[in-house]
Amino acid sequence: MSRKLPHIDQLIKLAQSNPTELEEIRLREIEALISSAPEEMQKRLRGLQFQIDCRRQLHKTSLGSCISISQMMHESVGKLNSALHGLTAPKGSPQGKTADIIEFPVTA
Repeated sequence: MSRKLPHIDQLIKLAQSNPTELEEIRLREIEALISSAPEEMQKRLRGLQFQIDCRRQLHKTSLGSCISISQMMHESVGKLNSALHGLTAPKGSPQGKTADIIEFPVTA
């Protein structure tokens, strides 16, 4: 995806003077990004974007939305971290001796 966003100064001006246009740019860029992903990932990305949009709507301020989305990302990273640690040391895995060793008499 080689789309070029407006300069940050222009985006700031849009946020102040025309938030509707800024929102249109945001939605267009999100759709372009999701559409450029492999087809098998697009459904998951749309679901994730739905969750993000819901969190944005729950808050009255941009800062509240940002904090909520940040918490969502931290939770996701925490789950990934737990899963990765679970691969190296599964819960309930036996520690130490795992079988009885039976000695056979030696015949000479």
